[in-house]
Amino acid sequence: MTSDFQILSRLDFLEKKISLLVVETETSRRRIRELEAELAEQQMKLASQEETIQQQQQQLRQAQKKTLTAPESFTKSTNFVKIVSDNRTNTETIAELKQKLTGYIDELDRCIAYLSHLT
Repeated sequence: MTSDFQILSRLDFLEKKISLLVVETETSRRRIRELEAELAEQQMKLASQEETIQQQQQQLRQAQKKTLTAPESFTKSTNFVKIVSDNRTNTETIAELKQKLTGYIDELDRCIAYLSHLT
């Protein structure tokens, strides 16, 4: 009879343990689903950020390409001192020089504004 009692008590113990394991399993499965949902959300954010980075890199490449292919008059701007010293008396040339300088300054301002917008 004691052996039957021991068997029944062990069966009760096993039933309780199995119940606890079932509860733990369900809790673990729920947590796994939550983590999978969070992972999917983070992957979507990452994809969006990667797309944004690619767009910004493309804009940067275009801006760099623009600066490399600047107009010829803009790239020949190193002769200012020579132009100024040779043509100080000619008022038409001075007005033209001022106009070119204003154009160069405006172009520089546009480049600076564009580059500061990228960062």
